[in-house]
Amino acid sequence: MAVLATMVTTTFTSCYKNKADIESLPMVSFRSEIVPIVTSGACGCHNNGVSKTAVQFSHLDTVFYPAILARVTNFKDMANDAGKHPGDGNVAFTPTQKQVVQTWITQGAKDDGGGCVVSGAITYNANFVPIYNSTCKSSTCHGGVGPVLTYSILQTDKDKLTTMMKSGGATGHPGPVLSLNSCTTNTILAWIAQGQPQ
Repeated sequence: MAVLATMVTTTFTSCYKNKADIESLPMVSFRSEIVPIVTSGACGCHNNGVSKTAVQFSHLDTVFYPAILARVTNFKDMANDAGKHPGDGNVAFTPTQKQVVQTWITQGAKDDGGGCVVSGAITYNANFVPIYNSTCKSSTCHGGVGPVLTYSILQTDKDKLTTMMKSGGATGHPGPVLSLNSCTTNTILAWIAQGQPQ
């Protein structure tokens, strides 16, 4: 009997480490799994200004993560059948969509749009200008209808720029809400912290 008790104890205490197993589970991708749910199909009204009354979740290839995150309670309620679409229409998630949304929220409702560790000297010319050219500059944004973001403008608007970066673009931008990935925000915040060297 003692041998059997020892075998049972050994078997149950050496099965596996739950925490490590849970942490190694694949994360739901905001960009490749959540975004298609909230910008197509029944939720398509939130994409590219299709509806003048629906909160815009994306425009072309820009996803407004803060706008989606601000409505995470609505998504949770809809995914758990505890609430309905807050706007017009009978919008509902499919069973698979419900599971994906529930898992994403349980995992922290994070944006996997990109991240990086910023180190070393950050300068306007070497680090800010490439971000500006790829993210901010176009005929419908800065350098088009918006002002060109020159070095002197950025120095003057340091507080506004800091607010934008700390919120990931959710606040501080004079135009529409932005969705900035952590690599962009970390780089620009590091540049500001270093005194905005040119």
